[in-house]
Amino acid sequence: MEISLAYLEILKKEGNKALVICQNLNANNEFRNAIASVQNNNSQHVDYNAEHIVLYDIVKIFNDYITLYPSSFKTPAKAKFILVYFYEKLQGRDLSKVYNLKKLNEIPLSTKFDENIATIRATSFFQSIDSMKEEFMFPAILSKIKSEHLLSINSFLNRIASLIVKSDDSISGEEKEFLKQVSEKINAPKVIVNEAKYNEVPKNDSLEIVLEELHELIGLEDIKKNVNDLTNFLKIQKIREKKGLKTANNSLHTVFMGPPGTGKTTVARMLGRIYKHLGYLEKGHLIETDRAGMVAGYVGQTAIKADEIIKSAIGGVLFIDEAYSLTSGGLNDFGTEAIEVLLKRMEDQRGNLVVVVAGYPDEMESFIQTNPGLQSRFNRYFKFDHFEVNTLLEIFKLYTKKADFVLTEDAEEKLLEILDRIYEKRHRGFGNARTIRNLFEKIIERQANRIVSMTPITEEVLITLIEDDIPEILKTVKEIILFDDGENE
Repeated sequence: MEISLAYLEILKKEGNKALVICQNLNANNEFRNAIASVQNNNSQHVDYNAEHIVLYDIVKIFNDYITLYPSSFKTPAKAKFILVYFYEKLQGRDLSKVYNLKKLNEIPLSTKFDENIATIRATSFFQSIDSMKEEFMFPAILSKIKSEHLLSINSFLNRIASLIVKSDDSISGEEKEFLKQVSEKINAPKVIVNEAKYNEVPKNDSLEIVLEELHELIGLEDIKKNVNDLTNFLKIQKIREKKGLKTANNSLHTVFMGPPGTGKTTVARMLGRIYKHLGYLEKGHLIETDRAGMVAGYVGQTAIKADEIIKSAIGGVLFIDEAYSLTSGGLNDFGTEAIEVLLKRMEDQRGNLVVVVAGYPDEMESFIQTNPGLQSRFNRYFKFDHFEVNTLLEIFKLYTKKADFVLTEDAEEKLLEILDRIYEKRHRGFGNARTIRNLFEKIIERQANRIVSMTPITEEVLITLIEDDIPEILKTVKEIILFDDGENE
C-alpha cells in the first residue's frame, strides 16, 4: 500500500466538503427533528449530529464491502486507511496535518491498526429504528426533509464507496455489482414518516403496467373510466404543451368519496404512478396518513408535524383518509392549523405535489365547504360505491385463487347467501373488500380445524373449501354487520 500526497489531497477534499455540509445541517432544526424521528427509542437521550450520521453510512459501506473477502485481514490496507482517515476527519482531526507522509504509510503496518479498525466498526455512531437498520441513513434523512444537500451527500457517499472498492487499484465483476447495489440504495433511500405509510413506485414500472392493473381491478367500472378519461386528457395536455399551445388548468388535487374497502387507497397509488409516467410528478410515490399523522396535541407542534408529512409527499401523492376529521374539533382545534399548512404547501409545490382527500360523501362535501382554500384547490371528485353482491363474490374468489384454495359448488351457494344478506343489510360503514378478506380468513381457519386430524392430508384436501367450512349464515351476517358498524363508525 502507498499513500501519496495526491491521494491524501483527494481524501482531504472530500472530507472538507462533507464537514461543511454537516456544519450547515447541525444548525438546521428540521434536520435535527428528522434525526430524532428515525432514532431508536433506547438512544433518545443521545444528541446525534450530522457527523455521526455520515460515519454511520461510511462504516456501513466498509462493513458491506469486506463481506466480499474471506476474512477482514484480507481487506486491502488502503481501504482500512480510508475508514480511519474519515473517522478522524469527521471528528475534526486531519491526519494529513498531524503526520507526515512517511508516518501515514506506516500506520497500517502497526500491530494495533486492525484493533482500531475493529473498534471503529463496532462503534455505534447512530442507533436507528429497526426498519431502517439496513439503510443508508443520511440520504434517508435528507430525502425526508427535501434538503438541498441530498445530491451532494449522495455523491459523496458514492465516491467513498468507489475509493474503498478501488483501493487495491483493481475492480472485479463482484465489486462492480457491489458498487451498483450501493449506488441504487443511496440514490433511492427508504423514507420513514411517523404515523404515515410510504408506498414506493414499483421498479421497472410503466404507464402500460399501471393501466393494465387498473383494468384488472374488480368492480369500480365508473372509477376506471374516470381514471382512463383523466389519463387521456393529461396525455393531450402534454402534447399541446410540447407544441407550444395553450393548456387547460391541470389541478390534480382530488376528493375521493365513498365507504371503506372500496379501493380508494389502491386507486390513489395508481394515480401517483400515472402522474409520474405522464411527467406531472417527479417520483409518483404515495404517502398515506390521517388526522393522527398531521395533528399534534400541543400549541405549535401541529405545524411541524403536518409539514413533515407533507414534505415527505413532495414529488408524489399525499393521501389523507377521513380528511374531515381535521375540522371535527371546532374553531380552536389544532386540525385547522394542519389545514393551513396543507394549503400553503399545495400552493408552494403546485407543480410537484398532488393531494387526495378521502372519506364518506356527506362529510367530505362539508369538509371542502369549510374553507375557501379547499374549495378552490379541489375540483376533481371521484365517487366510490358499495360493491354489488357479484363483485363481492369475485373478490372472495380472487382471495381463494391467490391463496391456492377452491370453492365447491355447495360452499359457493352458502357463501352467496351470506353475501346477499350482508349486502341487503349494509349500512354506510360496511367494509366491502375489507369485510370479504376478514370472512375469507375466518373460513380458512374453519377449514384448518376440520382437516387437521385427517389422515392422510392430501393436496386436494388442503385446497378445497366445502360447505361445512362456511360459517352459519344468520350468525355470520349478524357478526359482520355489528363488526363493521363498530369498526367504522
